[in-house]
Amino acid sequence: MAIVVCPACGEDEQLTGRTHEGGIELTCERCGAAWERDVTPTCRLCGSQDLQGVPTSTLREHGRGEQWAPSGIRLALYCWACRGADVTSTKPRPGPQPPPGGQRDARPGPRR
Repeated sequence: MAIVVCPACGEDEQLTGRTHEGGIELTCERCGAAWERDVTPTCRLCGSQDLQGVPTSTLREHGRGEQWAPSGIRLALYCWACRGADVTSTKPRPGPQPPPGGQRDARPGPRR
């Protein structure tokens, strides 16, 4: 499944992009169509933009000698609307599991 396709002809390989302050402008080299790409992350399962990033692992690389050094964190996005896991990856997983850590739904509400 292609992440970006030309809205005019459906091409998914012969695309070029140019970044600017407002986002990314894409051009199809096949048909010449140009359009703005929305860079707001959306859930691939339900289309919601109500996502939360949760660190899932630490990326590491060789440091000095036999030591490992952290080089970054993998951030997975979880959807609050459908409870999907890692919803912006190529293999999103549907809910009902809640996102791990920092869940706003897990906080107790006001007592009545």
